[in-house]
Amino acid sequence: MTEPTSAILTHPGDQRTDLSRFEPYAQLIKMLVPSSGCIAIYGPSGDLAWCSDGFERPDFRELVEALKGENGESEPAAGEVRQTANGMTAYAAVLRIGSGGPLGCVVVQLGGGRSDMKSGSMAPSLLRPVVECLAERIGLEQAATRPQPQPQPSDDLHLLLALDEQDADESGALQRLVAHCVESLDCVSGAFLVPEKNLSVIANRVAAQSAEAQLLLDRTQKHLLAWAQLNNRPMVVNRVGGEGGVAPYKILSCPARDPQNRVTGLLALFRSGDAPNFEIRDVRILEYVSRKAIGILNSQHDALTGLMNPLIFGRRVRRLLDVESPGAQAMLYLDIDRLQLINDAFGFHAGDEVIQRFAELIRNRLSEDDLACRIGGDRFAIFMSACDEAAARDVAESLLSAMTNLGYMKGTDAVPVSVSAGLVSVDHTHRDFDHLMAAAEIACKRAQDSGRNRVEAYIYDGAVSPRRESELIAAASLKQALQSNEFRLQAQPVVDLFHTPGTVLGYEILVRMRDLEGALISPEKFVAAAERYGLMPALDRWVVSSVVKTLQTYQDELRQLPLGVMLNVSAPTLANVDFPAFVLEQIGAAGLPPELFCFELKESAAVNSIRDAERFIKALTEAGCHISLDDFGAGLSSLAHLKRLKVSYLKIDGSLVRRVLDDIHAESLVRGLAKAAQTLGLLTVAEHVESQAIAEKLQQLEVDLAQGYYYGHPTPLAQVFGDANARLAAAHGQS
Repeated sequence: MTEPTSAILTHPGDQRTDLSRFEPYAQLIKMLVPSSGCIAIYGPSGDLAWCSDGFERPDFRELVEALKGENGESEPAAGEVRQTANGMTAYAAVLRIGSGGPLGCVVVQLGGGRSDMKSGSMAPSLLRPVVECLAERIGLEQAATRPQPQPQPSDDLHLLLALDEQDADESGALQRLVAHCVESLDCVSGAFLVPEKNLSVIANRVAAQSAEAQLLLDRTQKHLLAWAQLNNRPMVVNRVGGEGGVAPYKILSCPARDPQNRVTGLLALFRSGDAPNFEIRDVRILEYVSRKAIGILNSQHDALTGLMNPLIFGRRVRRLLDVESPGAQAMLYLDIDRLQLINDAFGFHAGDEVIQRFAELIRNRLSEDDLACRIGGDRFAIFMSACDEAAARDVAESLLSAMTNLGYMKGTDAVPVSVSAGLVSVDHTHRDFDHLMAAAEIACKRAQDSGRNRVEAYIYDGAVSPRRESELIAAASLKQALQSNEFRLQAQPVVDLFHTPGTVLGYEILVRMRDLEGALISPEKFVAAAERYGLMPALDRWVVSSVVKTLQTYQDELRQLPLGVMLNVSAPTLANVDFPAFVLEQIGAAGLPPELFCFELKESAAVNSIRDAERFIKALTEAGCHISLDDFGAGLSSLAHLKRLKVSYLKIDGSLVRRVLDDIHAESLVRGLAKAAQTLGLLTVAEHVESQAIAEKLQQLEVDLAQGYYYGHPTPLAQVFGDANARLAAAHGQS
């Protein structure tokens, strides 16, 4: 076997070798000819310089020797499909620039039988641009001191090779990608559409297109999206129509697929009627660009709304703040009021719908220079350039008004929706991003405390920085809630799904915090802050002692539940060596059976602190308690650790459960997790079960237990067991 050398890879005077430089060309070859196998590049003397498999295919040598004997007569960058004596089919081409001598050759395996000769007949035309670019690069490296006339490589190949060098985090990366694609492939317009993220990126090569032409493009894009979702493959239309509402353009469209291979959108290009037809090479290029666009989208944008994610938002705003702006700027912090009421009444899908609606309202009110992101949950931020406080307030009030008018309605049931907003102006003395965000958040909190559905501006007083003030307010609120017992316990039923469907086997205990008006706040609003300020261990201890105290009154009802109750344990508490002893002391003092308590650890927390988790699990399971791994499947990192973590239940991540009906990837994962749990002798629990259809699908996938709004909404803990006590007393009375 011939060993790889660096004969054609080293720069003059530099002995270092960068073999990875040729990987992009191999990727392009595989993109243009998907059936291709091994790819090898040889030097002018026939020595192997690079190979995708790391070693040379035996039959390649026969083709290389044949090319060496014929290279005096070969066309520059010419190639053809050949077959070896052993029946291997391959594309082989000499690498040269103009009329110069050979720089080497490239061989691409196409298949192993004679039938591949026909299927590979298009390989020479498809691969010629790649070979030209490859020859140009090698020529520049090998003959830098003897420059020769070089042909201009095709623009589309330069487009693809440049994609991997672009920074996906840069502002406007998607817009530039579509515009570059339109320009390089000689199109008049292009569009990248992902409707479920409310994303539409359109680039026109000609700035002044007629309104009629733009309308035709819009109509065509909608039809193309429907076609892509139905057929899940590219479409080429080179026959131009000009009547009956048909757009007078040649069209190439390609489905855009998410990481689970679902068609979520499309990338479409439009050429004028007198332009060249779209060819198979254009299709391959657009497929590559589509994957790149999805990659940029996933790295930059929030999955639910299509707005920027906080990381990218922070980076871009900091860049703008680093440059002294001649005009006014402002930051808005917006929070949807009491979204938990909608989640409790209609399910998380209803809350997601409200979040998406609000994101669309934000998107429609932004100027080209404004930036917006979903911070998390129901909170959003907007950075407004060239906008003073009065103009920013107008934007915020228009958003609040529009959201109030929308509300949320399901059937005859309606729930009003409002938004509170905090506003902070940017000036030359206050340009720190973290301080601006903290100030806007504080102003939003004041708007909520003042009655909600209003805009409040932050006023700098110079005494305490906004960030420090935000920390002090959050810490004080949490400490006050703990001291004054402002947390409340709720319970959600966990039911049998597989053996006696619908039978309540136990309850998960949920904690809520009560605000100044007595409304209950969901955990996402205070748990992160409690973790940041080191208050989670105190909160976890409050939950355990309060649950035990409540259940002590209802021991008979608790003993009727095979599963008992499930309590969440945070990552900071997991590291507390005294917590298991505290738990067992509380349970023992109340005279409750330890086996009726199950403690939930998040998968990520258990795996990241495996030794703390082992110590915690050992202490509690030896006393008779049970352990559940929560959010299982979100990272799939703990399968290898299950033998070390002696758990009884695997709670399947709710994001998988909610997609199980229409996402084959999620369905496969849930099925696999259920089978793996059965093999290990564990029970599976599906959370966020919100419909009968999901419940029936989970039964088919052999999931054991379920919880979610379909089976019951969170209810005050004392009320749950009080009702059970009344039912039990009634049953005894009848007997």
